[in-house]
Order: sequence, then C-alpha cells, then structure tokens
Amino acid sequence: MKKNSILFSALILNLAALNAFASGEAYSQLAGAAPAAPPVIAEPQAVATLADRSYSPAVQYTSHMADQLAAMAGQLTQVNFVDGGMNGQDHYYYWGAPAPVRRVAPQSVGIMRHWTSNAQANGTPVVDLIVRSGILKAGPRPYIIPESHRADYYNDLHGVFFTTPDFPPGELWMGLRPDSDYVDFVVDPDMGALYLAPGNYLFPCPLKVQGWMTDAYIKWKQTGALPAGMTAQSFAQIEREGGLRDAIDIPITVVSYQKNGRVTVLRPDLAR
Repeated sequence: MKKNSILFSALILNLAALNAFASGEAYSQLAGAAPAAPPVIAEPQAVATLADRSYSPAVQYTSHMADQLAAMAGQLTQVNFVDGGMNGQDHYYYWGAPAPVRRVAPQSVGIMRHWTSNAQANGTPVVDLIVRSGILKAGPRPYIIPESHRADYYNDLHGVFFTTPDFPPGELWMGLRPDSDYVDFVVDPDMGALYLAPGNYLFPCPLKVQGWMTDAYIKWKQTGALPAGMTAQSFAQIEREGGLRDAIDIPITVVSYQKNGRVTVLRPDLAR
C-alpha cells in the first residue's frame, strides 16, 4: 500500500513540474519563430454585452468553479503524503481548499499581474506569446504552500495563477528578480476568481494533464489495463474532475508588460 502511495505521489509531482504562474510548456502550441520586433497589438475589442459574456466558456467555467471551490474552504481531506526524510521536505496532498479561500470580483483586485519568470516556449519568450495572443494558459501545477520543512499541495486548486503589482515578488517562491518578465492585465468583470492568500489569486481552469498521462488514462478507460507501475489511484484527480476536459484559456486585456527589464505600456487609459 505504501509503495502505491509513493507511486501516486511521484505522478502528481511530475504533473507539478512546471512553474505555478507560467510555463513554457503551457504556451508551446502558440510558439513560432521569435518575433524580430515587439508584437503588434490589435486594437481593443468592443466591450462584450451581457448576453455575450453569458456564453463565454471562460466566464462560465471560472464563475461556476470559483463558487464551487470557495464552498470547499476549510474542508480538507488529506489524500497522500510523501516523507521527505531527515533533510528533505515532506509533501502533503489535499482535496478541498484552505480556510482563507474565497471568491473575489476581478474589479475588486484591480490591475492583475502574471509573472512568466522569463520562461520560453520553443525559443519564444512567453511574455511575447501572452501579449500577442491576449490569453493566459493554465499550467499543470496546483496551488502549493511551501515552507522550509514541508509543502502542502491543494490538488483541486489549479488554473491560471496571478498576483498584484504591489505584492513583493520575493514572497512568491519563484526566484523572481526585479527585471523578470511579467504581464499586467485586466479581465472581463464577470470572470470567476479566487483569493487564496495575500498576493495569491487563481482563475480556476480544467486540470491540465500532460500527454503521457493522458495516453495512459485513455488506455486504462478503454481496455481496463493499467500501465506498468501505475494503479487506478494514479488517475484519482482526473476521475474526481469527471475525466479529461478541454483546456479553457483566460482572455485578457494587456495593460502593460515587462520584458528584459523594460516596461511597455499598451493601455495608459487603464494603467493606474
């Protein structure tokens, strides 16, 4: 039983291998040749009507999930544990949400910031891909509260993480520098968002499952045969969320961005 638990933990850690705020892998399908000059930004689209918003997949999904996850606040079930040993970090895995989690309105947060940690996708800086496309993509890592001796993984809390411009980046456990790349943005006011902790927010999105795990899950569902070294528990989070789901991107309006330490303001009318 202990061996199966450790195998499950290793799989979850593989899913959590990329940065929580942005990763090159999450944006790889947008990557082409790196732009020779800063990307051309299209004129802002007209504000969506209420009817348009009601049919937006991102608004519908984030709004529903923000309510559902906020209702789990303070209700935690530990589903796994990995002993880090005498000198390592113990890992605890939970379903549910910590007590401080609550739904927030985007307009109450104000300008939002998404750090990319200078990540690249196929040689293209992720900050360029975000500015060019006007979307944020979820990575595979859940919300984690790290400490020196332990890390708590909240497997239900995943999607696009963001912070605010005034929150100290050194407190995000991302190894950020003052010249690290970021995007400042606003979103549709009907979007569902979660407050997690000071400086930590989330747009909930469907679980992002890496390709090898997707293939293994589909094979298991079709044939009942488990890949070597895996158990049904390996797919517990996918099953908990109703199986594999299509990705949902978060559309944003870029207010400004920093690349290589240089800040470019695109929407001075929205900047504060």
